[in-house]
Amino acid sequence: MKKRKFALVLSGGGFKGAFQVGALNYLKDKWKQIAPNSGAMHFDIIAGVSVGALNGAMMAMNKQKELNELWEQVAQNGVEEIYTSPFIDTKAQEDEPKFHFNAEVLKEHFLPDFTVNAKLWDGIKMLFSKKARQKFIKKTMEDAANSIGSRIANFQNVADNTPLYKKLQRIMDKNAITDCQYLCGFVSLDDGNYSSIPSTQFLENEDFINGVLASTAMPIVWKPVPDIRTANKRIRNSVDGGIRNNSPLGDVIQAIQDDPEKDVEYTVVIINCGTGSVKNKDFSRSNIFQIALRSLEEITMSEIFDNDIRHFLRINEIVCQAKAAGVELYKDQNCPLQEFKTILIQPAEDILGDMLCANEALIHRRMKHGQQKAQAAIQAFAGNGMPV
Repeated sequence: MKKRKFALVLSGGGFKGAFQVGALNYLKDKWKQIAPNSGAMHFDIIAGVSVGALNGAMMAMNKQKELNELWEQVAQNGVEEIYTSPFIDTKAQEDEPKFHFNAEVLKEHFLPDFTVNAKLWDGIKMLFSKKARQKFIKKTMEDAANSIGSRIANFQNVADNTPLYKKLQRIMDKNAITDCQYLCGFVSLDDGNYSSIPSTQFLENEDFINGVLASTAMPIVWKPVPDIRTANKRIRNSVDGGIRNNSPLGDVIQAIQDDPEKDVEYTVVIINCGTGSVKNKDFSRSNIFQIALRSLEEITMSEIFDNDIRHFLRINEIVCQAKAAGVELYKDQNCPLQEFKTILIQPAEDILGDMLCANEALIHRRMKHGQQKAQAAIQAFAGNGMPV
């Protein structure tokens, strides 16, 4: 009998990541239904991007209890447990983010040092001269425009993830990952390349922390992480791995192929925070941040997710059918395609709310839905023992 091993794939999704936590809790409680002859829940390979990188790192460190505590803190304290923002209403309790742009906030960020220079004599001249008034107004507007232009040129983010960074400094320890392979995915803005880095390849624990932080750093929302050092290279200005690889299945498949133990049978557990569909919304009165987030985070990531999962499941189905007929398919001459037992856990549409929003009711709803969907997936898996 082949040795059984398990791989975990965790997608991106912002605060929808609570769905993954609920699913993982259910998997832990019902692990015997998946692996009757094994001990406690254990994954040999864990790969994550975005919030999946955070959740995956905690699982790889065997800190599932602490992971639940982290998400309960988010439930109790809202998004400010993770980020602050002058442009997003972090106190809002709705399922959709609220942006606010009042004069004080705009002046602080785009005109912090701007002053109106007018001497007493200039003021007297403007009282009696329309031309002087027009000249003064034009000069003031030009100075303001120059100030705004210089600030916008360096404007990178609408929120500050320092609270998350401080959390990661307290809880992340790459040396605590001892009994599994953990892969963290992020993208460099400098060269556009996606990197999937094993925890052992980060030079220092601070680099490991920065890797997880970068993978969660949604572009436009948070700043890129400036520098991550690995054993093979130095990666600059990195952001959310989900913009290139929202479900890091390829990372896991490659890790399985590189496994020195060949006579093994892998079960791949995929927990996604999205459905592959995009909710219909009216964007005719949306601001620039809402449009950018919609384009990048919802539409693009949804398309990546949909193609990635569909492609994997279709190939796996073909491999299974071929093996049942006594035929072996090859990726290339020396690499036969493997068949995987697969457990896919993903939410129903319009349940989880927006990825930037978190409140007690929303977090608990996401976790409960994760438990429900994990239950359904396990029942389907245990019912026939075949790939789902």
